[in-house]
Amino acid sequence: MKLKTIIATGLMLFCSVATMAQVWQYVDPRIGSEGVGRTFPGPSMPFGMCKPGPDCTIKPNAGWAPMPEVVTGFSQTHVSGTGGGQKYGNILIQPGIVPQYRVSEEFSLGYYATTFESGIKTEITTSERCAFYRIHYPEKASLLIDVTHYLGKNPIPDQREQQQFVGGEVEVVNNHEVRGYTRVRGGWNNGDAYTVYFCLMTQGDGSFVNSADLTKEPYTCVALEFADTLVNIKVGISYVSEQQAKRNIPDIDFDTQLSRLRMSWEDLLARIQIKGKEADKRMFYTALYHTMIMPVDKSGENPKWTERPYYDDYYAIWDTYRTSTPLITLIDPKREAEIVNSLLNIYKREGYMPDARSGDCNGRTQGGSNAEVVIADAYAKGVEGIDYNLALEAMLKDAE
Repeated sequence: MKLKTIIATGLMLFCSVATMAQVWQYVDPRIGSEGVGRTFPGPSMPFGMCKPGPDCTIKPNAGWAPMPEVVTGFSQTHVSGTGGGQKYGNILIQPGIVPQYRVSEEFSLGYYATTFESGIKTEITTSERCAFYRIHYPEKASLLIDVTHYLGKNPIPDQREQQQFVGGEVEVVNNHEVRGYTRVRGGWNNGDAYTVYFCLMTQGDGSFVNSADLTKEPYTCVALEFADTLVNIKVGISYVSEQQAKRNIPDIDFDTQLSRLRMSWEDLLARIQIKGKEADKRMFYTALYHTMIMPVDKSGENPKWTERPYYDDYYAIWDTYRTSTPLITLIDPKREAEIVNSLLNIYKREGYMPDARSGDCNGRTQGGSNAEVVIADAYAKGVEGIDYNLALEAMLKDAE
C-alpha cells in the first residue's frame, strides 16, 4: 500500500510540475492591443489563416477596441500589429442581430469571450482555417450573417488604402448549414479584389428553426433563429471555394480545439526557457507569441496558383527581417524554410519577391528590398530545403 501511495503521489507531483511548466499561460493577448500597437487580441493558431474576433465599429486595424465601443459583430479574418489602412474584417456574424455594448471581456491564449448588456455571452476559439463559437443566449436566440462587412468602410470610393465591397452572397442550405462569399478590393496595399468563402455549420442539436433574407437577391445578409439558447457554431473559411471552406471545418468540439491550439503554441513557445519574475515571463512569451501570428500559412488556399508552400500577409518584411525572422530560423527552421520557399514561389509567378504582401497581392516597398536579407539569414544559418540557386536569382532580380 505504501508503494502505491508513493507512486500515486509521485504521479500527482509530476502532473503538477508539468502543468506549472506550460509557458503558454504567460501569453497575454491584451498586450499591445490598445492605441497604435494594434495587435490582434483574439484567438489564432501559429501562422493561422483564420483569426476570429470582435469588430468594434470599422476603424481598428485588428478589429478590437476597448470598451465602451460598440461591437458591430465578429468577423473571421484580421491582421495583427499593422499600420496604415485596414485590411480584412470579412464574414461577420452578430449574435442578437444588432450591434451591442459589452459589460465584460475575457482574454487568454486561443480564447476570447465577451458578455453583452443583453446578457448574451459569446466564446471564441479557432483552428487554422475555422472559427469556433459557443454562444449563450438568455432567451430567444438569433444570429445575423453579413457578408457586406469589412474594416475601413468609407463612403468615398477608391480612396487610398480603403477597402471597397465588390460583391457577395449568402445561401441557406438547410437548418444546419449556411454558405456564401464576400469579395473586397483595396485596403492597406491597394490590392486587387480578394474573395473569402465561408461555410457556417451548427453543431449538435443546435439547428436553426427559421431564417430571413434581409436584402434583395443575391442575398448578402441573413438572420437566423434558433430553438435552443446554447448554440455551437463553426465557420470554415477558404480563399478558393465554398466547398473548401466546408472541408476546413474540423470534426471536433470547442474545448478539444482549444486544447489543441494551446498544445500547438506550447510546442513553439517552450523551445525558449527563461528565468525571471512573472511579469518578465508575461512580457517575453507574449512578444514571442506575436512573432508567430503572421505571415499566414495559406498553402492550398491560393486562388492564383497551386504550388506549395504559400504564405500571405507579409506585413511587412521591412519591419520583421531584422527581428522576428532571424528568431524563427533558430526556433523553427522548418517553418522558416516554408516561408522562404513561399517568397520564391511568388517570385517565380509574379517576377518579384514581396517586401510586403496581403490579400494575395504584393504591396509597397520600403527601405530597399528586404526579402534578400531574409534569404541571406537562412543561408548563413544553414536552413535546409531551400533552392539557394533560385534564391540568388530572385535576390539579384530584386536588387537590380
